[in-house]
Amino acid sequence: MTFTTAYTPVSAAFASMGAQELKSFYEGFMLNKPYCLDDLIQAVWQTPGYEQWSADFSPESLDMLGEWFAARIHDVARISHSAQTAKDAAVRDMSDEEKALAVAVGMYYGEVAVRNNPQLGWHQLKGNKKQADYGQPVISESGKLPTNPVRVAHAFASGIADGSKAAGRLRETYDYWMQLIR
Repeated sequence: MTFTTAYTPVSAAFASMGAQELKSFYEGFMLNKPYCLDDLIQAVWQTPGYEQWSADFSPESLDMLGEWFAARIHDVARISHSAQTAKDAAVRDMSDEEKALAVAVGMYYGEVAVRNNPQLGWHQLKGNKKQADYGQPVISESGKLPTNPVRVAHAFASGIADGSKAAGRLRETYDYWMQLIR
């Protein structure tokens, strides 16, 4: 699998990739991260009510980003739901737009962690192919407690879409993670 902004971290594809494919995916992720972040920031700023969002990579910036992301997921889910039958809605997969948003929000979430905690950095999780995040970009301190920010954003989006999560959950998850690494 080559890097795309519309991927899901909930996939067995990474375990079946060879070393060169994994390297290429990670390099693509890291190479595209600044562009995805720029696109995300511009999209938020162009949304009425979010023009003043401070995209300063502070933990506080996750509050408004979580609200914006939740609103976007609600909008996409509402459009998708109206196009599906009631039977299909219960097992609705995320659209490519939602996956791309989750990747970009995950990148921002990860950058908040890295920029506010000098001991943390981006790494590609290697080792046991049975690990849920094997081969994926994670944030960790020397391999300790690796966290996949795209998985966090993906889970957040899924929870928003099914109504089990609130917009503030993105920041709450970050704060809890920071307590664990101290």
